[in-house]
Amino acid sequence: MGTLTLSASPFLWEQFLVGALDRDAGARPELQPLLTRWHRARMLGAPSTGVPDEGPSVGHLALVERRARLEPVWHELGGMMEVLAAAPLPSGRVALLADRDGVILATRTSGGDFRDHADAVRLIEGACWDETSRGTNAIGTALAEASSVAVVGPAHYAHRHHGLVCYAAPVHDPFGELVCVLDVTGPAGAADPLVLVAVVSMAYAAEARLREVAWARVAAAARGGLEARLAREDGPVLIVEPPGRVRHANGAARALLGDAASTGAGGVLGLSWPELKAAALRGESLEVRPSERGTPWRVHAEAVGEGGGGATLAVLVRLEPLVARARSVAVDAPAPRSGPWAELKGSDAHLSATLREAARFAPTALPVLLLSETGTGKELLARALHSASTVASGPFVAVNCGALSPALLESELFGHAPGAFTGARSGGADGKLAAADGGTLFLDELAEMPPALQVLLLRVLEDGSYSRVGESRVRQSRFRLIGATCRDLDAAVRAGTFRSDLYYRLQGVMLRLPPLRERSDLGELAQALLAGLAEASGQARPTLSPAALARLAAHSWPGNVRELKTVLRLALVRASGSPVLDVDALPPELGRGPVSGVAAAPRPVESAPPPADVAAPRALRELEAHAIQEALARSGGNVAQAARRLGIARSTLYRMVERFGLVLPPRP
Repeated sequence: MGTLTLSASPFLWEQFLVGALDRDAGARPELQPLLTRWHRARMLGAPSTGVPDEGPSVGHLALVERRARLEPVWHELGGMMEVLAAAPLPSGRVALLADRDGVILATRTSGGDFRDHADAVRLIEGACWDETSRGTNAIGTALAEASSVAVVGPAHYAHRHHGLVCYAAPVHDPFGELVCVLDVTGPAGAADPLVLVAVVSMAYAAEARLREVAWARVAAAARGGLEARLAREDGPVLIVEPPGRVRHANGAARALLGDAASTGAGGVLGLSWPELKAAALRGESLEVRPSERGTPWRVHAEAVGEGGGGATLAVLVRLEPLVARARSVAVDAPAPRSGPWAELKGSDAHLSATLREAARFAPTALPVLLLSETGTGKELLARALHSASTVASGPFVAVNCGALSPALLESELFGHAPGAFTGARSGGADGKLAAADGGTLFLDELAEMPPALQVLLLRVLEDGSYSRVGESRVRQSRFRLIGATCRDLDAAVRAGTFRSDLYYRLQGVMLRLPPLRERSDLGELAQALLAGLAEASGQARPTLSPAALARLAAHSWPGNVRELKTVLRLALVRASGSPVLDVDALPPELGRGPVSGVAAAPRPVESAPPPADVAAPRALRELEAHAIQEALARSGGNVAQAARRLGIARSTLYRMVERFGLVLPPRP
């Protein structure tokens, strides 16, 4: 990492501005480095007077997101800045950390009377100090040239910075990409070349730390892939890491080993790490007996990754002969059907397996991740998990992360201080984290959460601490987290839109509700839903005719159970109290298209069809609007009667009429 020191006199700077100096017109060789930088600043359009006293260049949420890029070494960089700011100087100094765009992410001040001057020239968090904005300066020039630099007094291109001396050094990641800049700035009269040495040394230390984190991430990625692999195993499987700690255990292993597997305690197999590692490297299996009266287990050990120097990262352990017993328990045990699970209707085998797994883990404090399509009943399952948990007496708080803008979502989750932003409540707001304290927080559409909020959520999950928007006071909230998404989180992690560390943190329990097209109990489910809808609207319970059931089975159900309920509401209105609900009560187009998985004949279209995740909600909205219109027509415009027919509250019907832009028919 080369270094450069730029210094000048006020007279030299004035000559340059009036065109008396030209880097190609025989200027002294020692001035060439400085003149080259000044010419570049002029070409970039930087103001020679300096930037006026504007506020930060980026807002609070954008600043959080920029800091998140340095999250793996953020705390270490903060410590380095403390060291750089700590050296005693009569006039003080400020240590700065700027990102690759020149935006200041953090500051540390050593005291003295320099702090006010630093604020005046906008050496503050959120301000941008690239060369386009400020001309020649240590942060911007270090970024432009990827090299350490000292800029002393009038060597700054902007006049308002001539009273500063700045020392900066870039920090590169293990792949050579520039990620941030460390800088120390003080009054020009306190220039000291040793400060540049200290800044460069800290930059080298930061790069070394980034290399360490990169290697640790390789190991973590390997573990994350293993944990995903465990979730697909039927029998008891564990991941054991040096020096013998159980890193992760799948559901069958937790059921078998109890708290020992859940807490990650070592020695649960009665085997030492050297024994497991040796067996894994030799490809051998071992027999162990955890207690004198216990049944022997056959342990199959597999080395699953190597770190630097050939060190084994972890061992994958499979247990026999209890695999057969564990599988039998998983398949033969009855699915929970009473209490909180009663709302999840149907006897489909995949649904039953999910409910058994949910009931097993409901009493634990492990986070739960629901990976299912829209409309499959994720919130119903989340509420059942809450009701069967140890925090059932606490609140259940649901937040749809996809329904709010990033700024509103941050305020909704974390709350805000009085006057934190335009339109904020005068008394502030506590937010959903505070509301969920002692209960369950359900985050639906979790994959839509912006990266900056993912970082903040990860910190809350680590120790329960957070701050409201616009205040520095640290608050606490303890809750059980249930997340849900219809997106492919593995793909989102690979694309960089969802943080891998948050993904692995949420992988405590992963449950999947099958989409309706994959379920074997459509008729049973439809009849159960129809009975509930009829009862809610005060009607006799009709039955579905064989022809109606066949029509339902022919539909692909892109909106899943939610779409089925809407269709049945509409059918109830059309049936007009008939004891048998036949095909003519169903929407005419239902089931007449291709069944899911069957290719349709090509047909001309005027425009491209909407994506699947857009088409399903659109079709569902059309069905809902149609059902409302039918109910209003059959009730002669009587809103109360129409609401009873639909099995919803009258206020809900008014809201839906307004949402769909419908017109209430005139009462006779």
